[in-house]
Amino acid sequence: MDDREIDKILKELKERKQSDIKVEETVEDGKQEIFSISTIDDTDEKTDEPSQEVSDNLKIEEEASPDDNIQNEEAPQDDEPIEQSEDSSDEQKKDFYFADYEQDEYVEQEPKKNAKGRAVLIAVSVCAVIAIALGIYFGLFYDKSKEPEAQTTAPVVAATQPVTVDTSPKNPLTGESGFNENAVDKRPVAVVVENEYSTASVKPQWGIKQADIVLEGESEFSTRMLFFYADYSSIPKQVGPTRSARPPFIYFSQLFNAIFIHAGLSHSGGGYVGADDVFASKNIDHINLLSLSEGGKYFGRDYSRTSTVEHTGFLNGENVEALLNEKKIDTTLNNAKFTALSFNEKTRELSDNAALKVRFKWSSNCPKNAVFTYNEESHKYTTADFDSKFGASGVEWENLILLLDKTQYVVKENYKGSGKSETYCNYELSGGTGLICSEGTSVEISWGVADSKLWMKDLNGNEISLNPGKTYIGYGSSNHSGAYSVITDTQN
Repeated sequence: MDDREIDKILKELKERKQSDIKVEETVEDGKQEIFSISTIDDTDEKTDEPSQEVSDNLKIEEEASPDDNIQNEEAPQDDEPIEQSEDSSDEQKKDFYFADYEQDEYVEQEPKKNAKGRAVLIAVSVCAVIAIALGIYFGLFYDKSKEPEAQTTAPVVAATQPVTVDTSPKNPLTGESGFNENAVDKRPVAVVVENEYSTASVKPQWGIKQADIVLEGESEFSTRMLFFYADYSSIPKQVGPTRSARPPFIYFSQLFNAIFIHAGLSHSGGGYVGADDVFASKNIDHINLLSLSEGGKYFGRDYSRTSTVEHTGFLNGENVEALLNEKKIDTTLNNAKFTALSFNEKTRELSDNAALKVRFKWSSNCPKNAVFTYNEESHKYTTADFDSKFGASGVEWENLILLLDKTQYVVKENYKGSGKSETYCNYELSGGTGLICSEGTSVEISWGVADSKLWMKDLNGNEISLNPGKTYIGYGSSNHSGAYSVITDTQN
């Protein structure tokens, strides 16, 4: 504000002093008090006669003579003071607050004694007017643009790393990204591998650690396995020991439209329907390694562990692609016959049910039982079932799927002309109950086959999604005491 504006305001205040100011205030009981301040001139403000304090003015009111009251009653109504009630405490307080104003009603009688009171009132009024004027000025006329601009600091934006979205193909059997683009829409292969539980020379199996899915089912009072590889151009050099085909394993492989590779097969006889008839009647694409040379290009033998021939055969995985081309097998995936497993985008627990150690029993006729232990560091399930004095298998599975199906035992007499009988275990592939374990947790399921595809649901009927990674499938008997169980700390 400059000097001219201040002078203007002071001039306005001086003009206001030359007029009468009336203050009205509404009080309780609807009464109205009117306070009149007489015009004050310069001589009143300059009087040399000492003035009384505010408290003295109050005393003057209290000591006013009857004549004064009579004189006031005769004054015009607008100037007449309102008589106060002696019994009202609120009115007494108001008299105190407005003493400076009420004393001015007697200005004509004692102008000099009340001069100081009037001066106080004038000072208060001047301050109020100045405050109002300043508020109006700063609210309406003050140019804020003249103020120095506040210094602002631009917000610091942290550099963000670009989000990388993996658009590479995913392995259809594991749900893992980085799958070979050339293997997309190609059929997987399923290789029959031995697991004679009491024979150390067959363990650890060659290629078991690299298989995307390992299926293990009962066969002639022991177990036999299928190794599934989604990309047949990326199979380990040695897979085995390879063994002969059995109907239950053939049927299960077809749930994934797999090309079936085996070393030998069972033959029909008596009431038993062997693998030979299943291949022919179901038009299954398969390769019998025993029909090939043992030179090692496609099929060979490894005698480093044992001289027993049936435990030595292996598939040369590096040449499977060439073998399929040579056999003119259609490798295009038929999605209508392929079980598309559902996988979670990110690994997660399946439930609140802990499953740190799991036991699986195939049947009362199969002496082998398996125990799987969850490794909390690797987040995988491991087992020593495939270890031997020849080494450790190093298997690690993200998912365990334990299925129970109805089975029947079929006896074939005079096996291979020996005069002895052989008992085969056939699975009906009719569905049943099961257990899925992952991330140290488990969920019970029901499962079945529809339109040549495997389905799995929880007990509420919701479809099951696996966590990305390799899977082990245990395939046992529901009607011959097969069982799965989670081992607690109190159990052995």
